[in-house]
Amino acid sequence: MIRNFIKTTGRNLLRNRGYATINLVGLTLGLGVVLVLFWIVRFEYGFDRYHAKADRLYKVRDLDKFGEMQSHVPQGAINALRRQIPGVEKAANVRGIPPGALRVGQQLFDLKNVFFVEPDFLEMIDAGWLQGSPRQSLSLPNQVVLDEPTAKRFFRGNPIGRVIRMDNKTDLTVTGVIRQAPANSEFQFPMLISYETMKRLEDKYSEEYWGGGDSFQHGYVLLKPGTYPASVEAALTKLVLKRKNQASARSYNLLPMAEAHFDPTNDPFNYFMPTWMLYTLMGIGSVLIVIACINFINLATVQATQRSREIAVRKVLGSSRGQLVAQFLGETALLVAGALALGSVLGTWLLAYADQLLNTKVTGSNPWDGPTVGFLLLLGGVVTVLAGLYPALVLSGFQPVQALRNRGALPRRGVPLRQALVVTQFVVAQVLVICTLLGVQQVRYMAGKDLGYNREAVVAVQIPERRQEAAMRERLRTQLLQRPEIKAVSFGLATPASDRNNWWDTIEHPSLPNGEATFRLQHVDERYFDFFEVPLLAGRTLTPADSAARSVVINEKAMRDLGFREPHRVLGQSIKYWGEKRTIVGVVKDYHSQDLKSKLIPHVFAYSAWNFQSVSVRVDPRRIQPALQAIEQAWKAQFPNHYFKYQFLDDTLRTFYENERKLANFLTLFALVGIFIGCLGLFGLVSFVVTQRTKEIGVRKVLGATVASIVSLLSKDFLKLVFVAFVIAAPIAWYAMRQFLQEYEYKITIEWWVFAVAGGLAVGIALLTVSFQSIKAALTNPVKSLRSE
Repeated sequence: MIRNFIKTTGRNLLRNRGYATINLVGLTLGLGVVLVLFWIVRFEYGFDRYHAKADRLYKVRDLDKFGEMQSHVPQGAINALRRQIPGVEKAANVRGIPPGALRVGQQLFDLKNVFFVEPDFLEMIDAGWLQGSPRQSLSLPNQVVLDEPTAKRFFRGNPIGRVIRMDNKTDLTVTGVIRQAPANSEFQFPMLISYETMKRLEDKYSEEYWGGGDSFQHGYVLLKPGTYPASVEAALTKLVLKRKNQASARSYNLLPMAEAHFDPTNDPFNYFMPTWMLYTLMGIGSVLIVIACINFINLATVQATQRSREIAVRKVLGSSRGQLVAQFLGETALLVAGALALGSVLGTWLLAYADQLLNTKVTGSNPWDGPTVGFLLLLGGVVTVLAGLYPALVLSGFQPVQALRNRGALPRRGVPLRQALVVTQFVVAQVLVICTLLGVQQVRYMAGKDLGYNREAVVAVQIPERRQEAAMRERLRTQLLQRPEIKAVSFGLATPASDRNNWWDTIEHPSLPNGEATFRLQHVDERYFDFFEVPLLAGRTLTPADSAARSVVINEKAMRDLGFREPHRVLGQSIKYWGEKRTIVGVVKDYHSQDLKSKLIPHVFAYSAWNFQSVSVRVDPRRIQPALQAIEQAWKAQFPNHYFKYQFLDDTLRTFYENERKLANFLTLFALVGIFIGCLGLFGLVSFVVTQRTKEIGVRKVLGATVASIVSLLSKDFLKLVFVAFVIAAPIAWYAMRQFLQEYEYKITIEWWVFAVAGGLAVGIALLTVSFQSIKAALTNPVKSLRSE
């Protein structure tokens, strides 16, 4: 029986190989894309869930007095968690290190994500110790632990006991080696230094410090089994209230590590993935599968005329409806199995491309495992039922007498459903096209918008020593400006767009709500505003003498927040921060230092040479390479023992909209796949209609019908469906993109021409698809058409 079933199924698929191929291609595309999305979503949701104690592991955040949630906390709060709150099993301080030079022998290295950590931290997570242990390897000063790839990069043979020199002044001894963290983990730490080392290096370190302002300081906590996070938060908040005069936070919050990857307030050590992006990908994947199933349903039901006699004979010979349904579902299952096999190959190939688009590392995480196989089996079963059940019920429901009497005429009751399914396909495809066009337009708008300062050809280089002498800066500036490819030089904390330029402080002034507010504090030199071409609206810019005179410059937003509307009226006003009064001597025009999702923020600019951590160099855009060589040469003359590393400001700005670019790229891909699958189904339907109307076309040609009139006759009904789909898709896409753009403070205007382009594109592609078969039928010799009947 099974053998007969397989033979019959194979014979039916071969007899209708054209329709079978269309269904196979459509299902393969849909299943391949969904498999890739399954891998990506599983990878992202798996972030830091591999730890044995993941359900009790939390990152500590503080809520400051102005209602802002921050993921950096002072060491005093973490130490209090460990010593004074009963529900806490372990707590650990983790402190980042600004980029610096690492010397191994005579070779210099540069590493990201180097941290000072307490031993408890590596007992809270699954570090995967290869050599050493937390207590032995990180309890004393000047101890360092490397991950396995870094150990192999730095040393040949056993690294234990070897020495790494940090910033040309601190010798660190390697005391342990751990495995490299999985790609879907926040803890990408190639090098961990004992926290005791930091205590020795930090002049003013205090175990009881509860203040803010240190964006490098993080804290983690492991709760005892059965402890509720809310009870620990409440206990820590009580401790804060006892330290009103010391603490910068109003309360504390525990963020589960399994959720940290998706939390926008978290400062990630890996990368941030917004949940809305994953939901969008899952939604699109579901829609593509539905489109592929619609194709199958449409083509399977139109084949009913060619199989009605077969069904009638089977029923006359005693087949029950249940047996027929099983037969047709079996045929569907065989086709779906083939599509799953091909889709798996396609998905594996597409995954590398998806990794590049999303900047993930799913490919290296061995996605082919038990859950993947289980997902494919489940997906195959769902698609078989979705795509095969309705056609099986329709075909098995034919009455033998009617089917034989009508010689296979197609029941008219199925036509409206097929039309509705075609409309659904093109609604989805056109929504994707419109959203893609508007998404790409928004990304281009943000990338090209005037930010209020000159960002062209700016190279930023970190300075390894914060407290440099003024003479050193002048030597570096003079050496750089001697080269014709260098146009200007400025020192400061960082460039306007740098994430390091994120120093917020409490500003006191009587006109502010409750007398205080947080402003961003930027440390800049006397050439900063000229360098970035930020217009001065009133007063003057800064000079070196303003460091001692406590003079500052503010922007327009700060001026308005202070209650002034005209720049000259705020000059001479005093504001207070760090316990000292500062006099406002100038006002500059607003510029965007954050992405365009955010509003303009208030800035206070101060000349603070002790915190100049970066040098910005404007180069001749026509001579980039010689300029970079000149910068490196000057750099090595001043800092021979440090690693030279640079970044273009444009590259920094590009990272602001990385998620939007990823989504736009994926939407483009999905829109193309959706349109292609829809056109495959349309092609199959047109082929069937042409076959059904062969005699009519022949008669019309004999009676003088032109090729154009026949093409119009065959095409107009389908084009009407595409137009109806556009009428439905346009308001859906408009609403979806309107909601999406609400997230942006600065955004494009949704204009009518985008919808016109999308509608015209859909109609054009549908017309090409329909016309191919229509023209072929119209050009066929009418004698041949009539003879075939």
